[in-house]
Amino acid sequence: MKATHTDQISGTITEFHSLFPGENEVVDFLFGLRWPDGFICPSCKGISPGVHPVRNFICPKCGNLSSLTTGTIMHGTKKNLSQWLLAIWWLSANEKGASARELQRLLELSSYQTAWTWLQKLRLAIAFADRELCKDVVELGCSEVTPAWERHEQALVFTAAEFILPVGVTGRIRMAVVADCSEKEMMQFLKTAVQENSSLIAPGFSPYSHLEQSRYSYIIDSKTEIPKRIKEINSSFEIWLHKIHRGGVSLKHLQLYLDEFCFHNNASLMSNRLAIFTALAQGVLEATPTSYKEIVKTSAGGKRT
Repeated sequence: MKATHTDQISGTITEFHSLFPGENEVVDFLFGLRWPDGFICPSCKGISPGVHPVRNFICPKCGNLSSLTTGTIMHGTKKNLSQWLLAIWWLSANEKGASARELQRLLELSSYQTAWTWLQKLRLAIAFADRELCKDVVELGCSEVTPAWERHEQALVFTAAEFILPVGVTGRIRMAVVADCSEKEMMQFLKTAVQENSSLIAPGFSPYSHLEQSRYSYIIDSKTEIPKRIKEINSSFEIWLHKIHRGGVSLKHLQLYLDEFCFHNNASLMSNRLAIFTALAQGVLEATPTSYKEIVKTSAGGKRT
């Protein structure tokens, strides 16, 4: 019998519990990932290699009370870190899309709001986990994306996709919500999405007409409105978004879902599942604290930082 997506995810959860059977193993892993050369105090910045991996501790240099979660996306959490790490593992393995309801069931959380907030925080961390730029030959385009078909809402999205020669397959991708398809927006997107001196395949009209004078080696005029590869990626994103969230994504949070979609695509270029999981865990430790109110009120779209 063919394994279902649920069966595959369940299998990865079993693997997680074999790697991290208890809270001590989780703390050891996160501590070593955050401070591989020894504890660095968030307050005095002093390095203390001899500090034993624990969740809460006092800096031996300045006496400041600190925590493994201080200054991270998990800042202030009262939940076991094993729950957070399981959520990270689950999202890194869930390439077909993740919902807050599924996370709520997985972690046995009483509150849907908590599950939704955790998942949005993990999506914020993805921008830190997946920062490698597209390079070499890259297709580029700007088009409309519809996150909620029934609401008729649309957003403009710049998309960049590596074109791996000679096989012609798609490599790393980058996507970002933009205010318009102007040259200014495009150049800002390129800074955060495409490595300098790459060769760009782009439409042969404004705002792409000045790219030859920019930091990129040359332009290959595709003679089309939007390169075919870009159309296919945007269409795949819409299908992925509607299949999982069914119109429940607002425009102000669209960038988070674009980042998640790109992360799962780009994760296929990593060596194995553990590498994908470790990259996301690193992003969670590097991302800055964000409250529920900030997530709800603030648009995550627009510029990537």
